[in-house]
Amino acid sequence: GDWWDLCNCAIGCPCNFGSNPTYGFCEGVLTWLIRDGTYGELKFAKDLAVVLVMHWEGNVFEKNREFGFLIDDRANPEERVALEKIFTGQAGGAFSAWRDLTLRLDGVAFVPMTVTHDAENWRVDVPGMVDGLGGPFRKYMVPEGDTCRIYNAPRPEVVPGFLTVGQAKRNIVTGAFGRTFDWSQRSSKHIAFDLRGPKTF
Repeated sequence: GDWWDLCNCAIGCPCNFGSNPTYGFCEGVLTWLIRDGTYGELKFAKDLAVVLVMHWEGNVFEKNREFGFLIDDRANPEERVALEKIFTGQAGGAFSAWRDLTLRLDGVAFVPMTVTHDAENWRVDVPGMVDGLGGPFRKYMVPEGDTCRIYNAPRPEVVPGFLTVGQAKRNIVTGAFGRTFDWSQRSSKHIAFDLRGPKTF
């Protein structure tokens, strides 16, 4: 599927290199759009999405994450159980490493959402909670119209592959798990993911 974030860091995001966040903390929205997926014999419906609203203090590799998951309410009961197990790290895979870096899970909620991705627009809309739109950052780009890519960035939530450097046109959260912020015009990035378990990576 496709993963992208919208965060408060300067464009380019120091976390891409394991460095400390621009302001010493990270705050933003992470989105996974599942194009094709299975959990055991269960095959997920196409284009289900999971949205994470998070905050942490310090380095991306420290045990510091505080976040809550918003899961697409189009998921049926079996899909809901599977998605919650996967994304909270109970099923192994990359999210078990993510769980090891977590201080607090704020909660899991199943809510209506509209999540779409194409090469130019990375959109997440959770009515009343998240209004997000990212896309490639191209100021002074050479060659013109191309994208800036970072290969094999150290990211515990999506590996491996290349990362496209982007900008958050909108990154507004209102009351999701008690968090409210507006980090529009700051950092965004995209990675196409192919995650498997139960091994961590």
